[in-house]
Amino acid sequence: MTKRHAPLTIDAALARVAGQIPGAWKRMGELCPRLDHGELKPRSERTIRNWGDPDTPEQIPLDCAIILDIEFQKAGGDGFPLFDTYQHLIDIAISEKLACNLELARRTRAAIREGGEAHDALVAAILPGATAAERAAAVKEVLEAIEELKGTLPHLTEGAGPDGVLREGTSPGGDKA
Repeated sequence: MTKRHAPLTIDAALARVAGQIPGAWKRMGELCPRLDHGELKPRSERTIRNWGDPDTPEQIPLDCAIILDIEFQKAGGDGFPLFDTYQHLIDIAISEKLACNLELARRTRAAIREGGEAHDALVAAILPGATAAERAAAVKEVLEAIEELKGTLPHLTEGAGPDGVLREGTSPGGDKA
């Protein structure tokens, strides 16, 4: 079955390399041999194709990506398809992380502001001569502060289980540790 190559993926980069190198997929397998019982043997075309298939567990080894990018250049190709794709994937990951952190910062500011207003209203509600209206205002401000704080939780607990405890191998924000 032929799969479409999504742009800026390892799959598309491998297809680009295969289209530039004489011998295509077979030659790529020869350039990236595997060690089999102490003997170097070419990798199969299927293995090379699987490196770009998200439905398979195989991933391209870094040394093979370097070899294939260099071979692509030797064959007259422009750029470094695998390196360029890797760099693009890093850029996306950084952007997503920064976006998550920026949203958390925005929500943190709002929570601090609402918390300050809640604290001020609480003090006003406990001073001698406090009115029912001041107590009602304190309840309103505390509830608003709670809502703002609750809004920060999804950004802090990405990667956490239902109990809020981070799963092994993740850090706050859902990153792999």
